[in-house]
Amino acid sequence: MIHEIAPHKLHNEFRVQSPKPSDFLVVFFGDKSLLKKNGVSFEIPKIEDFNQGNIPCHYLFSIDDAAYFLADLSISKELVESASDDYVLCPARTYRYMGDPLLRMGGATAAHIAHWESLNRFCGRCGSEMTRSEKERAVVCPKCRNTVYPRISPVVIVAVRNGDKLLMAHNIDNPNPRLFLISGFVEVGESLEQAVHREVLEEAGLRVKNIRYFGSQPWPFSDSLIAGFTAELDGDDTIHMQKEELSEAMWVKREDIPEYETDVSISCCLIENFRRGFTLE
Repeated sequence: MIHEIAPHKLHNEFRVQSPKPSDFLVVFFGDKSLLKKNGVSFEIPKIEDFNQGNIPCHYLFSIDDAAYFLADLSISKELVESASDDYVLCPARTYRYMGDPLLRMGGATAAHIAHWESLNRFCGRCGSEMTRSEKERAVVCPKCRNTVYPRISPVVIVAVRNGDKLLMAHNIDNPNPRLFLISGFVEVGESLEQAVHREVLEEAGLRVKNIRYFGSQPWPFSDSLIAGFTAELDGDDTIHMQKEELSEAMWVKREDIPEYETDVSISCCLIENFRRGFTLE
């Protein structure tokens, strides 16, 4: 999965440090990142790639000794407008297709933080301009002291089994045409397990039992932390698809499921776990 980079290590503890020319610089503009073209793929630019003096930026985290910095929003427009034709603004999901797993993890995590900062430039309580905390990863209102931390929304995803068949679906907002699993954000006042029951019932009209925890992963592309589960069908297997959310929903036999790559998403890991006949016992 995207966060599994061992033996390399993400150092995401808060600290203040100055950038070196070889450090990565994430330039976030609108809801996109400025990336450097490299053939048919992209690279994250470095401080030294920009012909500027001291670029206003701040430290985010490091992977091993490679530090990631975020260009201040005050300079982002200038950096984008002065960039050569070798650079292009790309959506955050571009990071997930990078071949280097360290750049994939680093870029996606940086974009997560950048997106949060861009949404919290002003205080939601009094409207004053926010400032970055000097002691933790947070933004603080200098007037009313309202403090806002990075947004991490809980999501559940579930592999529902019906004998040798798996419930697979396609979300109408997913540009990838392949079938995946039922998932959704956890609502206020419910547990992860209750969210599993509700999402499967809402999207597929099915009831489940024997819910078991599978694992979790950060998913920067939706500011989320995804908790994965397996479950078994409980009762009638007739699917009543929620057409507002899904374009397809069906039971797929184990032998008809193609192989899924497991290096990015927990959804693919859950599918592969079923396809290969693994269990959690």
